[in-house]
Amino acid sequence: MDRKPHFVIVHTLLSLMICLSLACATRHEAGAPCPAIEMSAVAEMQTDSSKTVTLNDTTTILISRTPLVATRDITAATASQTDDQWIVNFTVTDDAAKRVHDFTKQHVGRNLALVVDRKVHGTPRIAAAVIGNSYRIEGFDRADAERLATAISNGCHR
Repeated sequence: MDRKPHFVIVHTLLSLMICLSLACATRHEAGAPCPAIEMSAVAEMQTDSSKTVTLNDTTTILISRTPLVATRDITAATASQTDDQWIVNFTVTDDAAKRVHDFTKQHVGRNLALVVDRKVHGTPRIAAAVIGNSYRIEGFDRADAERLATAISNGCHR
């Protein structure tokens, strides 16, 4: 029977453990912040259930403290380009899609806020009930769109 020296087995096991650790570490870098993504109702007045976010670098708006969709609801994300702007396309859970559908069905004419890291990336007016679980946020440069999509794909949403 051919027996390998004990140190060869230990070395092989350690090498496998190091490779596995490195692979897991690249799923989400330690210390790298997960993006805070929200889809919330735009509030009409300041209340205990609203908060302020930045619309552009000088203006703020009020939104609901409880988002319809948050980062934890996102199941997948990709970055894509349309014309000269970059977009983050994302898919949400069935529960989050139902919340969006129910809210938009009851609030046609109001606005939603698409917020990334406390900065508003759009306030679309609800024209009809939103159906489906795929959404997009526009107005990014390539680096930011790819950073967000990669962070979400690597497990930030969990």
